[in-house]
Parts: sequence; C-alpha cells; structure tokens
Amino acid sequence: MRYVLAFVLCIVAAQAARAEPASWKITKDHWDANDETRFGAFVAGFGEHDCKDPRSCFKSTANPYRDTDPPELNMDGDCADFIYQLRAYFAWKNGLPFSYPLYVMSRSGPTEDFRFSDAGNMVVARLQLEWQPEADPVKLLLALRGTVSTAMFRVEHTYDTGFSASDFYSPKIDRASIRAGSIIYDPWGHVVYVYKVDDDGTIHYVDSNPDRQVTRGTYGHQFPRTAPALGAGFWNWRPMKLVDYTVTADGALVNGRFVLATNAELKDYSPEQYYGTEPNEAHDWKNAKFEFDGETLGYYDYVKARLAEK
Repeated sequence: MRYVLAFVLCIVAAQAARAEPASWKITKDHWDANDETRFGAFVAGFGEHDCKDPRSCFKSTANPYRDTDPPELNMDGDCADFIYQLRAYFAWKNGLPFSYPLYVMSRSGPTEDFRFSDAGNMVVARLQLEWQPEADPVKLLLALRGTVSTAMFRVEHTYDTGFSASDFYSPKIDRASIRAGSIIYDPWGHVVYVYKVDDDGTIHYVDSNPDRQVTRGTYGHQFPRTAPALGAGFWNWRPMKLVDYTVTADGALVNGRFVLATNAELKDYSPEQYYGTEPNEAHDWKNAKFEFDGETLGYYDYVKARLAEK
C-alpha cells in the first residue's frame, strides 16, 4: 500500500480536556483477514436479531461489546451513519485503525445535494486523527453521524489512490467476496450491509432508515445498476494501514498516517459488476454481458447464480 493519504485534515486528540474512561487506543496497525471475518460476524449479529432501531440494537445481545460501553454513548444514525458507525465501533473495541472522508466534491461541478450528484463524487478531505490513548470515541462517533452521508458511496471504483481514494472497492461477484460485512449502495440514496448469503445465493441485508428503524430484506432489483461513476452496487471496505507511528510503553500506536490499498493490490478487486464477464473494450455498462456455466443471464440472476453453493 504505497500511496499515502495526503491533503488530510488532522484533528489533535488533545482537544479532549481529560482522559475519558472510554478512550480509543489503537494497538494494531491494520485489519487482517481474521478481523474482517469477525467484523462480518458482528454485522451478522445485527441482521439476525429482531432489534428495531440502532440504539436498541447496540444495547441488545446483537452487540457482544454492549457491557463495555459508557452510558453516554448514543448510536442513532440513518443508513450511511449505520454503515460507518458499525465499522468505527468495531475498530474502537478491537484497537484497529479507522478513518473516514470529511468532504466530497461533485465531479460535475456545484450541486445542491452531493448525495444525488449526476456524475458522482470524489473525496477531497479525510479525517486523520493524531491517535492518542485519550481520544474520545463517544465524541468521534457523534461527529461521524453528522458528517457522513450516502454521498461518500457515490464514488467511482477507479478512485483508489492518494487523498481522493474511496473507503471502498468493487469486489468480485463470488461467495468469498460478497459476504457478511459487504455493502450495497442504492444510487437513489440508500445503503445497506450484507449480513448473510444463503446456499441458493439469496443475499440478506440489514439497514437503518431515515426514521431510525432497523429493517432487514433481500437483494434484488430495488438496487439498480447505473453508470459506474455513481458507485452503485457492491462495495467492500478498502484495506487500511497506519504507518509511521510511535509505540507507547503500554502498546498504543500513536501519531502516524493512514495508507489505503490500491485496486491493483487487492486480490478480489473486480469491475465485473459494471462491465460484465465478457470482453467489453468500450466499458459500456449498459451493454455488459454476464455469462455463467455457458449461459447468458440477466445481472440479478447472474449474481444469485454466482453466489449459490455448488
């Protein structure tokens, strides 16, 4: 992961006037495959539970970390908040690095609402904490809720380097890549977590809504294919690493900067959801063809067939 995130907004954790009991301490400089598997199980817990809103979900048995939370923690976000807050919360509880975009800019110029920009967005500023043991996760999770939106998902899959890199990458359509913890973005303004894939290829998702109701459903045509610039479809979290940090006496990793993996460094990166499985030199998403076992299928049938257990 050689590209360093530049042009970042640094927030000094010393803004917290005193050390909070619920401090955020990074003890590991990257997420490994086991962390991602455990994160998927964490998301699945919310999907399998019958909790009805983010606040009650985080306080329920869906959340194995609930008894370690400070009383002032309030998780109450809509769809994009829910995606980022689950990731941030898991990172906090497991000593893992976390960063997120503060601002995006429309690729087509000024717009009234970046969530619906007609040519997609690009990241122009990212939060990077000067990580300290005194960093207050309660305040960060609250600030996160007021910052992110579905505009952060409306980014083309090619944005993978430097400060403009997306938090997400386009994965292969297979059972190893589309899994609990994967994300599905609806360009009409909604985003959900995958929490289970059945043996027949049915994808189950969990989400939070503008009325703060947590609901569950299955993937289908309600998630439209659109131009790749709009970022519609499946996403996985882009691997991140903290570098150039200092290790304190108690094992905390402080200071440093974040590096995001490029698409070329990811074994399961693929733009096939946009351009199909067959040669498509024009990169014409509207004419993408999807073939499986010698048969040409519609996109949604292809996804289900690819994810079915053989």
